[in-house]
Amino acid sequence: MENERLTEMKVCYIRELMDPSKLLDDMLSDEVLSDEDKMDILLENAYEYKLMLEEKNAPHRKLMAIINANEADLLDVALESPEDVEISLHYQMVKMLKEQYGATVEKAVVWGKEEQEPKTKVFLRKADGTPMEMDVKMADALVIAVLSKAPFYIKTEFLENRVPDFAKKSVSNLQLTLMRGLPMFYLEKEMERAIREENYEYAELIKREMQARKERGEVEESLEEENNETK
Repeated sequence: MENERLTEMKVCYIRELMDPSKLLDDMLSDEVLSDEDKMDILLENAYEYKLMLEEKNAPHRKLMAIINANEADLLDVALESPEDVEISLHYQMVKMLKEQYGATVEKAVVWGKEEQEPKTKVFLRKADGTPMEMDVKMADALVIAVLSKAPFYIKTEFLENRVPDFAKKSVSNLQLTLMRGLPMFYLEKEMERAIREENYEYAELIKREMQARKERGEVEESLEEENNETK
């Protein structure tokens, strides 16, 4: 990874992925879904949060990820009141590594993706100079980096996606970033909204993103089950 270009990131904000009350209003008017499906969707998405990372230096490009409520709470506390995280496993692990191995956290890096999930490593160095690596979830890596006052990087290529020429007039880079971080269910809803608003360039981008995920086999189980039932 030494030869990879890396960009340092910071947490821009953590918010609910979707307002549960607005989601409920939308579903009440949806006559296609059963009541059981609506409840499943509401319960599932009430516990999801949108983590927005921002490039630390100019031009301040952004990257979005989906995290659960527990991860959101822990990361929020680590950022605002790190002293209150002392009872967490993350704090105890960092403390143990330092006390037993003399290891310090050098950095955390998002180095790849698998089924839309960021793949993240935490890099440490022992007192004798020996390097160590740990594969962890991105939210965990962020908490460890924050508690250790270590930098958090992503591979620069993840920030270099640009809006295709045909959509430059109607789609922003931020909108493209958000779209690529959304689960498949939201992509379908987002495409429906884009078509209603006659933003056909954005709808075409969503269609291409969905097709690319299907070709990579990155389709959520719920969608696969729905397809099986209709066969």
